[in-house]
Amino acid sequence: MLIGNPDTFAIWCDPVDSWSTERFKNGCFAYFLGGQLIWSLRSTLGVDMHALSTLHCMRVSVSDDRLFSLATIDAYSEFYASAFPSMDSGAQENDWTHLVSVESLSDNGYNVFLVESDEDAKLLYGRGNELSTVREVTLKRGEFQAVVRAAIEKSKTS
Repeated sequence: MLIGNPDTFAIWCDPVDSWSTERFKNGCFAYFLGGQLIWSLRSTLGVDMHALSTLHCMRVSVSDDRLFSLATIDAYSEFYASAFPSMDSGAQENDWTHLVSVESLSDNGYNVFLVESDEDAKLLYGRGNELSTVREVTLKRGEFQAVVRAAIEKSKTS
């Protein structure tokens, strides 16, 4: 199942019966970001779909004009440091406000962050804190959430 536009943002997921049990539907899960596939073969699809529905951005705006206007690597670095603070950072907790990676993608080292400003949104993504892997794709505000809602709805019927 593919939901969205792979040239900007799409979700692809398919159950694999031989990997699944009566209790868990396992399979392939991926985001297409700007035509690039980031994927996981370790997906428990029900867990990942539930994680999508509980993302912060599905309930409230993730608008931040300052972070939106930063250079891609600078914004990603700030998001990464907030979501995954180092032990000596003094941070009391992780801030996952902008993190939109589901567990299987995060387990494979992929981090995707969403930030909005005015009518636009950006997805910034990379692997861990390897800044050479960081990229961004610009969307219309609400496009990410619309694709997530459609994928969740479609997964209920498949």
